[in-house]
Parts: sequence; C-alpha cells; structure tokens
Amino acid sequence: MAALCPRSGRRERQLNIDLDGRRALIRGATGALTTAIRDALAQDGATIAETISPPAGAEEPFVLVLISEGANGLPERDACHPSERADFARTIRQFASAKRVVIVFSAAGLVPIKGFAEFSAEQAGLASLTRTLAMELGPTTVVNGVAVGAYEADGAVRTERFLTHTGVQRAATLDEILAAVLFLADPDNGYMTGHTLAVDGGWAIG
Repeated sequence: MAALCPRSGRRERQLNIDLDGRRALIRGATGALTTAIRDALAQDGATIAETISPPAGAEEPFVLVLISEGANGLPERDACHPSERADFARTIRQFASAKRVVIVFSAAGLVPIKGFAEFSAEQAGLASLTRTLAMELGPTTVVNGVAVGAYEADGAVRTERFLTHTGVQRAATLDEILAAVLFLADPDNGYMTGHTLAVDGGWAIG
C-alpha cells in the first residue's frame, strides 16, 4: 500500500507506492506535469513504455495515465478539442486490460471558468468519461481522475486564475499532484473507481 516515507535510494516525495514489475504507459499532453508523473512512476518501480501493445491476457497488469492539454493551463483563447475526449476513450478501450487508469484534467471540468465556456465543457467531458468508462470496463479495470487547479512548474504558476477563490490560497506543488496520481495508481487501491480527486486548493467547492 502507499507509504508516506521515501523508499531507499529514491527522491523524497510525500507518497510512494510499489510498482515493481509493472509497466506504465503515459499518453496525452507533454510538459512539466507529464514529466513529473513519468519520473514518479519510474522511481516507484514501474517500467515506462514508450510504445506498447495491449497485453495478451488480463494477468499482466500495468498503469495507464492520460493527461489532458487542459491540465497544463488555460488555452490562449476559449476553444475545446473534442478529439481529445474521443482519443482518450479509444486509448482506454484499447488497453482495457490495464488494472489502473488515471485521467488528469483541469479543475474547470468540475466548476467552470467564466469566459472559458468551451474549455470548461471539454474538461467536464473528461470527468464524465471517467465515470462512464469506470462502469463499462469494470471489474477488470478501475478508472479514476485527477482534476488539477493552479500549480507551480518551471518557476511559474499554471492557471493562476484558479487562485481567485481557493481555500488554500496558493498554488500546488507538483508533488501534491503526484500524491493523488500515485494513490489512484496504487496496486492496493482496487475498490475505488469512477471518482475524481480534486487537487485544486478548494476551487471545486465554489
């Protein structure tokens, strides 16, 4: 199960899990958050696969992480990308034998951002996709989401707009987001599905 102390020889983080002998596949947006998730899974023992074919049988477990462009911040103009939602659905169905699926998207999918109607609707679609595929793919696969708000990366705050009415009143660290992703990817966490963890400092409270 998840451990709160760092594993020997690995970078100190708030949360560590045991992924030894398991493979992880990451798809979607690139950037600091994607790199941090990739590194965390590898440091916890997973083999990161760049290209991978669906395993021949359900006995071969691995973690599939999908990262939305929305997790990197607001677009320059209000626009949605319907292909992202469809691509994620196809990818998850292709790897339906994965034991853990984690979809990372913007907290605007839980509570919309004024002036970003299309973007907020697209992110809400990913929240709905998380719930729908959890029903379709069980019991073999559990599908959960992480909705991120403002966070610090590369010396800047991503989506500073989320700080306007958050209870914590600061941006998250990457490690705080990683803690949620790893919790959902944990091999011992097999009874939680269709749920989205809001790592947003309180944005979704409204």
